[in-house]
Amino acid sequence: MSGAPYVLFRASTKEETISAGSWLEIDVERNGAELRARALGSRHEQPGVHPLGPGLTTDSLLALAGRVKTAAERGRRLDPELAGQVQALHGALFQGDLQGVLARLREAAAGGPVLLRLMLQETGLQGFPWEALCEPGQDLGFLGNSASVLPVRGVRSPEPWQPREVRGAVRLLAVAPLHPHALSRLQGTLHESLASGEIEWLEPLTGPRARRAALFERLRRQPEPHILHFTGHAGLHEGLPVLRLADEEGEEGWLPVELLAQQLHRAWGKGPLRLIVLEACEGASPGTQASAAELLARTAADAVVAYLWPVRVDVTSRCSRAFYRALTHAAQQEGDVALSLNEARRSVLAELEGSAEAFSPVLYLRGRDPVLFDFKARRVLPPPPAATRTDTSPPAPALARLLELPFTLLLGDRWEEEEPTLRDLRERLQGELTQKTGAVTPELPLTTLTQLFALRIGQEELDYEFQDVFGQTDFTPPLVRLLARRLGPGVHITLLRLPLLEQALAEQHPELTLHVIQPSTRSDRHAVMMRRQAGGRRWERLREAPASLDTERDVVVLRLCSGYLPAHHFSRPLLTEDDYLLGLRNLSSLLPLELADPIQSVLSLRPLLFVGLSQLTWCHRMLLYQLFGRRALMRGSVAVLHPRTHEQEVWEEGRGLPGSTGVRALEATDEELMAWLEALAAGRKE
Repeated sequence: MSGAPYVLFRASTKEETISAGSWLEIDVERNGAELRARALGSRHEQPGVHPLGPGLTTDSLLALAGRVKTAAERGRRLDPELAGQVQALHGALFQGDLQGVLARLREAAAGGPVLLRLMLQETGLQGFPWEALCEPGQDLGFLGNSASVLPVRGVRSPEPWQPREVRGAVRLLAVAPLHPHALSRLQGTLHESLASGEIEWLEPLTGPRARRAALFERLRRQPEPHILHFTGHAGLHEGLPVLRLADEEGEEGWLPVELLAQQLHRAWGKGPLRLIVLEACEGASPGTQASAAELLARTAADAVVAYLWPVRVDVTSRCSRAFYRALTHAAQQEGDVALSLNEARRSVLAELEGSAEAFSPVLYLRGRDPVLFDFKARRVLPPPPAATRTDTSPPAPALARLLELPFTLLLGDRWEEEEPTLRDLRERLQGELTQKTGAVTPELPLTTLTQLFALRIGQEELDYEFQDVFGQTDFTPPLVRLLARRLGPGVHITLLRLPLLEQALAEQHPELTLHVIQPSTRSDRHAVMMRRQAGGRRWERLREAPASLDTERDVVVLRLCSGYLPAHHFSRPLLTEDDYLLGLRNLSSLLPLELADPIQSVLSLRPLLFVGLSQLTWCHRMLLYQLFGRRALMRGSVAVLHPRTHEQEVWEEGRGLPGSTGVRALEATDEELMAWLEALAAGRKE
């Protein structure tokens, strides 16, 4: 790679053939209880072996790794004591003649990055987050986000290495055996790269198509990917790494990683596959012999990105977005996987206030060159527009009329893209209740299940489970994006616990000022308000309510169920029966008078579009009554219902609705509603 010097870490005593580039190997080895560093330079420099110090042993490294992991699990930065320890370890490793060799290599790089390659054999060394080593005297001078040093974990392999020439889009095959919504989330995360043509989204594998036989069959077919991205569960069986595929006849489908590596090598060993991303808990955690990431890097791909510890969904989303953008950007001549991962860690540290979660993603690299893709002859073209659907009925006239008027959107939480996340939360709560209390919970409504969990286990634990499942995601479902495109100034309402509608509005309408109001469910606290100015990108929290709201020019979003606000601000959401019974009040009680009056006026004078609501859900009925009292809903309002709810008649006859006056009810899946919105948008352009 362009003659830039590389530094290579080793934790092995065996000699390897040295490549022609400039690099430095460091062998961290155990001598009794002591750890020591041995180095070899590309010009045959051999600084003397030096011990890391009497207090640095494999056991002490494991203890230090545990503390870094705990900080990551809590989403916190390293505390001062822990920061001092990783700085001391950095100084212990890079000292004396070894530090001198590294300094000269940095000078020779003329501003370019230096590769640090760790060859780690002992499990105690493999499980340690070397990427968290920090230069003494710096708060954020970690190896993992350095602009001048690129740490990787080397792998011995008999397989050859060479960059792959890519003349068009980088092809990505996503596999999500148990969580199909993770595919939508990943696709949304990569939206910019997909829209620009930098990445091509191959047909993903999920559900029955992600069973062992179906997966192996796919490996024998075209098109072959450049990148394989696995989202799911990893584990150990008898000390050996396994990945969970889709279940087979009620039995969990675990696949030995070594078997998958063999199959990948047989199918695509001479093909374009260069990178595997394991978005799985502890995919980089070593077993008795090797981690899943190391096994795959030996024979299946030149590089593997994996996680040392479980992290939140929003962290993997942020990491993936920055990583793939850096790796595949159309303006560059090559795809450098080590440089891209350091940039992704830097992004996570910056956006999440230095959270130690940034040290969980690590890179296993087969060769000594991190450039996986050669883009010199590349021509990137945006993908052709999707063909217009012909198998969907035309949009209903009632919906077409509504969308031509100023209207209010009321977006509920009972729609297809939201269901998998709620199902994940349900499964976790049921599992915890069974494990800790012995209670076997039937298919209770979510409000009842969360209430039972809060009473039996505790509200704080419920908050933790919610944050662990939901996190905050940058993924905006296509349906929300299409709905936001049709919204104008006025008041819109979301019952989602994630800021999906706000993010979509900010993306689709940069010219509008957005106000987000989250009413307090406690009488002793004020509403939380955030604002994004027209033409701006930053969300600011308002300490005081504005004197007035211009709903004819600005957009106001009411978040009635709380949860995550834009910019990762969290507040306790409405989940339990008590939350709804005690926390729901009318707008005049929830908001200051100067805000409640203009908002109530807009809600009274404009028709509504209901998406994701159900009259069969008692908390939805409560919300409608708190918003509208006994006033009839505005003429021309429309409710879009999923066909499986079978409640069209309930809405049209006004049963349970404010004022007992019905509204036009349409049945449509998410896909059908998106097709209607696209068709109406196309008609407006014509």
